[in-house]
Amino acid sequence: MGILLFAAAFAGYLYFVVWMQRGFSKLRRHKPLSPATQHSFSVIIAAHNEAAAIPRLLEALSRQNYPVDKFEVILVADRCTDDTATIARSFENRFSALTVIEIDSVPEGISPKKFALQRGIRQARFEHLLFLDADVIPTPNHLRTFNRYFSDNVAAVVSIMKFIPPKTVWQRFLVYEKLISWCTAAAAIGHGRPIIAYGGNWGYTRSAFKAVDGFDAIFDSLSGDDDLLLQKMGEQRLPIVMCLAPEGWIRTAPPDTFGHFLRQRRRHFSAGKKYPPGVQLAYFCYHLLNLFLWVGGWFYLPGLGFLGAKWVADGIIVYQGMKMFREHFNPIEMPFFNGLYFLYNTLIGPLGHIGKIRW
Repeated sequence: MGILLFAAAFAGYLYFVVWMQRGFSKLRRHKPLSPATQHSFSVIIAAHNEAAAIPRLLEALSRQNYPVDKFEVILVADRCTDDTATIARSFENRFSALTVIEIDSVPEGISPKKFALQRGIRQARFEHLLFLDADVIPTPNHLRTFNRYFSDNVAAVVSIMKFIPPKTVWQRFLVYEKLISWCTAAAAIGHGRPIIAYGGNWGYTRSAFKAVDGFDAIFDSLSGDDDLLLQKMGEQRLPIVMCLAPEGWIRTAPPDTFGHFLRQRRRHFSAGKKYPPGVQLAYFCYHLLNLFLWVGGWFYLPGLGFLGAKWVADGIIVYQGMKMFREHFNPIEMPFFNGLYFLYNTLIGPLGHIGKIRW
């Protein structure tokens, strides 16, 4: 009976692995065309106390290999108590594309970041909207790359945020955790059922934003200005693609402390409370099966064989993800990171659904 139970659990887990592989295959079939025209972009940045990071970002945006009359940058200084707005305004004289907006307060019951983004979107002059976090570093060809992916009437482009090369084992695990997230995002977009976006680096059209009534239904969720909005676009069957070109990815620093990491991940997990029921059920089943195979394998000796098979299946997905997203892991690290990933989701995941979440 024990063997049958483990076999059933592994078969269920294998379903998710096959689902991801099929999603990858479908995603790779979409080859962005060389656009006939250059789109005009409104780049919107919501910044809260980012004085240290803002100069680096604005310098990178001012040096884009893109016609300066084809884009604008709107920086929304959200309730800043440092010099974010002052530093940003110092760029206005030499960066004509830049506009700075300051927010002093946010209405009660509304997500501060969504409120800031909404202000930026209202100010934007162009149809194509790009969003960047304040602490990221885009490549010189960031806008050119997004222009290419916005061909064929694409409504939204999901891209990724890569860490500055990690130096510690902990930082390398964070890259592993991100890689699993990117793989899930890629597979879901490949299937035409998008789940995950990264608010620090993505874009969509104003028409797509209006088609799903913007943030109206999700204003009260602290997080989810990316995932929840993307899922609404997916429900409308709007065309969504994922950027697989490195020049459309950005670099950012990993969380500097465990406390910072914990707050960040709780905030991200909290958006899951508003995911569609089917998506919530899929995540629950995936993590339950993962939990059973991990824990059960150590209490029932034959179960170790299924745990080993799970590692192999996970390794196949990670290997494909490494090629797709230009990452590398030593095979010796894989079982350790796999186990740490299991503990991370089991212990930290539920924290996003309880208690008060802070920005």
